[in-house]
Amino acid sequence: MRVLIPGRFQPFHLGHLHLVEHAFRENDDIIILIENADESFTFNNPMTSGERIEMVREVLLKNFKNEFHRLMIFPMVNIKNNAEWVYHLKTMIPSFDLCYSNNPLVKILMENAGINVMGVNLKEREKFSGREIRRRISLKMDWESLVPGEVYRYIISRKIDERIRRLVTENDNIVHG
Repeated sequence: MRVLIPGRFQPFHLGHLHLVEHAFRENDDIIILIENADESFTFNNPMTSGERIEMVREVLLKNFKNEFHRLMIFPMVNIKNNAEWVYHLKTMIPSFDLCYSNNPLVKILMENAGINVMGVNLKEREKFSGREIRRRISLKMDWESLVPGEVYRYIISRKIDERIRRLVTENDNIVHG
Protein backbone atom coordinates (compact mmCIF):
# COMPACT_ATOMS: atom_id res chain seq x y z
CA MET A 1 0.00 0.00 0.00
CA ARG A 2 1.18 3.54 -0.73
CA VAL A 3 0.50 6.12 1.97
CA LEU A 4 0.47 9.92 1.86
CA ILE A 5 1.83 11.98 4.74
CA PRO A 6 0.98 15.66 4.21
CA GLY A 7 2.52 18.40 6.31
CA ARG A 8 4.19 21.78 6.28
CA PHE A 9 7.25 20.47 8.17
CA GLN A 10 8.19 23.91 9.51
CA PRO A 11 10.46 22.30 10.75
CA PHE A 12 10.49 18.50 10.51
CA HIS A 13 10.59 17.30 14.14
CA LEU A 14 10.80 14.09 16.16
CA GLY A 15 7.01 13.69 16.05
CA HIS A 16 7.19 13.63 12.25
CA LEU A 17 10.03 11.11 12.41
CA HIS A 18 7.94 8.90 14.72
CA LEU A 19 5.07 9.01 12.20
CA VAL A 20 7.33 8.10 9.27
CA GLU A 21 8.79 5.18 11.28
CA HIS A 22 5.24 3.91 11.86
CA ALA A 23 4.35 4.38 8.19
CA PHE A 24 7.41 2.38 7.06
CA ARG A 25 6.38 -0.53 9.30
CA GLU A 26 2.79 -0.57 7.98
CA ASN A 27 3.09 0.31 4.27
CA ASP A 28 5.01 -0.38 1.09
CA ASP A 29 5.69 3.16 -0.12
CA ILE A 30 5.45 6.61 1.42
CA ILE A 31 4.77 9.97 -0.18
CA ILE A 32 5.81 12.96 1.90
CA LEU A 33 3.83 15.99 0.76
CA ILE A 34 5.41 19.36 1.51
CA GLU A 35 2.29 21.50 1.81
CA ASN A 36 2.07 25.25 1.31
CA ALA A 37 5.11 25.12 -0.97
CA ASP A 38 4.33 28.64 -2.14
CA GLU A 39 4.61 30.16 1.35
CA SER A 40 7.89 31.18 2.99
CA PHE A 41 9.57 33.93 4.98
CA THR A 42 6.74 34.27 7.50
CA PHE A 43 6.81 33.16 11.13
CA ASN A 44 4.35 30.32 10.43
CA ASN A 45 6.14 29.30 7.23
CA PRO A 46 9.73 30.50 7.57
CA MET A 47 11.36 27.94 5.26
CA THR A 48 11.04 27.63 1.51
CA SER A 49 9.75 24.41 -0.04
CA GLY A 50 13.25 23.69 -1.37
CA GLU A 51 14.72 24.05 2.12
CA ARG A 52 12.07 21.74 3.55
CA ILE A 53 12.65 19.14 0.83
CA GLU A 54 16.40 19.18 1.53
CA MET A 55 15.87 19.03 5.30
CA VAL A 56 13.37 16.16 5.16
CA ARG A 57 15.50 14.28 2.63
CA GLU A 58 18.59 14.51 4.86
CA VAL A 59 16.71 13.14 7.87
CA LEU A 60 15.04 10.31 5.97
CA LEU A 61 18.18 9.32 4.09
CA LYS A 62 20.07 9.03 7.38
CA ASN A 63 17.31 7.20 9.27
CA PHE A 64 15.97 4.99 6.48
CA LYS A 65 18.97 4.52 4.20
CA ASN A 66 18.02 0.94 3.29
CA GLU A 67 14.37 1.89 2.75
CA PHE A 68 14.90 5.23 0.99
CA HIS A 69 13.83 3.74 -2.37
CA ARG A 70 10.32 3.39 -0.90
CA LEU A 71 10.03 7.12 -0.30
CA MET A 72 8.96 10.08 -2.46
CA ILE A 73 8.93 13.77 -1.52
CA PHE A 74 6.80 16.30 -3.40
CA PRO A 75 6.08 19.99 -2.87
CA MET A 76 2.46 21.14 -3.23
CA VAL A 77 1.35 24.71 -3.87
CA ASN A 78 -1.74 25.50 -1.86
CA ILE A 79 -4.87 26.24 -3.83
CA LYS A 80 -7.61 28.47 -2.47
CA ASN A 81 -10.57 26.24 -3.35
CA ASN A 82 -10.79 23.48 -0.72
CA ALA A 83 -13.41 21.58 -2.73
CA GLU A 84 -10.84 21.09 -5.52
CA TRP A 85 -7.82 20.43 -3.31
CA VAL A 86 -7.85 16.60 -3.49
CA TYR A 87 -8.45 16.63 -7.26
CA HIS A 88 -5.54 19.04 -7.66
CA LEU A 89 -3.39 16.88 -5.39
CA LYS A 90 -4.18 13.74 -7.41
CA THR A 91 -3.02 15.46 -10.61
CA MET A 92 0.29 16.51 -9.06
CA ILE A 93 1.56 13.39 -7.26
CA PRO A 94 1.52 9.60 -7.79
CA SER A 95 -1.56 7.68 -6.69
CA PHE A 96 -1.89 6.68 -3.05
CA ASP A 97 -4.17 4.38 -1.07
CA LEU A 98 -4.30 5.98 2.34
CA CYS A 99 -3.62 9.34 3.96
CA TYR A 100 -2.20 9.75 7.47
CA SER A 101 -3.56 12.94 9.00
CA ASN A 102 -5.18 14.36 12.11
CA ASN A 103 -5.99 17.64 10.38
CA PRO A 104 -9.82 17.92 10.42
CA LEU A 105 -9.99 19.70 7.05
CA VAL A 106 -7.67 17.19 5.35
CA LYS A 107 -9.77 14.34 6.80
CA ILE A 108 -13.02 15.85 5.49
CA LEU A 109 -11.61 16.58 2.03
CA MET A 110 -9.97 13.17 1.63
CA GLU A 111 -12.98 11.23 2.90
CA ASN A 112 -15.28 13.29 0.65
CA ALA A 113 -13.09 12.19 -2.29
CA GLY A 114 -13.35 8.53 -1.23
CA ILE A 115 -9.84 8.27 0.21
CA ASN A 116 -9.33 6.53 3.53
CA VAL A 117 -7.72 8.62 6.24
CA MET A 118 -6.00 7.20 9.26
CA GLY A 119 -5.58 9.34 12.34
CA VAL A 120 -2.18 9.06 13.93
CA ASN A 121 -1.02 8.83 17.50
CA LEU A 122 1.04 11.95 17.80
CA LYS A 123 4.12 11.79 19.97
CA GLU A 124 3.80 14.38 22.76
CA ARG A 125 1.92 16.80 20.49
CA GLU A 126 2.21 19.79 22.83
CA LYS A 127 6.00 19.53 22.71
CA PHE A 128 6.53 18.23 19.18
CA SER A 129 4.88 20.90 17.07
CA GLY A 130 6.36 23.25 14.52
CA ARG A 131 4.80 26.23 16.27
CA GLU A 132 6.36 25.29 19.61
CA ILE A 133 9.76 24.73 18.01
CA ARG A 134 9.59 28.09 16.18
CA ARG A 135 8.53 29.73 19.48
CA ARG A 136 11.52 28.22 21.26
CA ILE A 137 13.87 29.26 18.45
CA SER A 138 12.52 32.82 18.59
CA LEU A 139 13.07 32.98 22.36
CA LYS A 140 16.51 31.28 22.20
CA MET A 141 15.22 28.39 24.31
CA ASP A 142 16.18 24.72 23.90
CA TRP A 143 14.75 23.31 20.69
CA GLU A 144 17.59 21.03 19.63
CA SER A 145 16.09 18.18 21.68
CA LEU A 146 12.85 18.33 19.66
CA VAL A 147 14.27 17.76 16.19
CA PRO A 148 16.52 15.17 14.55
CA GLY A 149 20.18 16.19 14.56
CA GLU A 150 20.12 16.65 10.78
CA VAL A 151 17.35 19.26 11.12
CA TYR A 152 19.21 21.14 13.84
CA ARG A 153 22.40 21.24 11.78
CA TYR A 154 20.48 22.21 8.63
CA ILE A 155 18.70 25.12 10.32
CA ILE A 156 21.84 26.42 12.06
CA SER A 157 24.10 26.08 9.01
CA ARG A 158 21.67 28.08 6.85
CA LYS A 159 20.90 30.61 9.59
CA ILE A 160 17.19 29.77 9.46
CA ASP A 161 17.08 30.18 13.24
CA GLU A 162 18.11 33.81 12.78
CA ARG A 163 15.46 34.20 10.07
CA ILE A 164 12.78 32.89 12.43
CA ARG A 165 13.81 35.35 15.15
CA ARG A 166 13.71 38.22 12.65
CA LEU A 167 10.26 37.20 11.38
CA VAL A 168 8.58 37.43 14.79
CA THR A 169 6.12 40.32 14.94
CA GLU A 170 3.75 41.56 17.60
CA ASN A 171 0.95 39.73 15.79
CA ASP A 172 2.58 36.33 16.15
CA ASN A 173 1.45 35.94 19.78
CA ILE A 174 4.68 34.36 21.00
CA VAL A 175 4.50 33.63 24.69
CA HIS A 176 7.74 34.77 26.28
CA GLY A 177 8.79 32.15 28.77
